[in-house]
Amino acid sequence: MERIIVASAGILAALGGLIFFIKLLILRIGGVRTNAEVIAVKEPKQGYFVHTLRFDHNGKIVEQDDKTGYSQPFSKGDMMEITCSRTSPEKFEYTTALNKNLIISGVLIAMSILIVIRFAFFVI
Repeated sequence: MERIIVASAGILAALGGLIFFIKLLILRIGGVRTNAEVIAVKEPKQGYFVHTLRFDHNGKIVEQDDKTGYSQPFSKGDMMEITCSRTSPEKFEYTTALNKNLIISGVLIAMSILIVIRFAFFVI
C-alpha cells in the first residue's frame, strides 16, 4: 500500500513539474527577448521587493510590475534582460530566472520519475 502512495505522489510531482516546464518552455521558445529598465522598486511586505519595469513590446512602451518577488532589490535604472510573451506584455520572466527555473523543473521531473520507478518496481 505504501508503494502505491509513494508512487502516486511521485506521479503527481512529475505531472506538476511537467506542466510548469512546458509553460516555461513555451515562453522560452515563443517569447521575445528584450531589455527592460527598472523604473521603480516597491516593498509591499518586509523583505519582498516588486520591481516596475519599462520595456518596448511590439513598438509600444510598456510599464509592468514583475511577479517574481525578490528578497534583494534591483537598483532603479538597472537594465535587465527579460523574455516576454509575443502577445501579452504582462507575461514575462527575467531571462536568467527563466533558464534556472527550466533546469530546476527538469530535475524535479527526473527525480519524480526515479521515485515512481523505484517504488513501482523495486520495493517488495
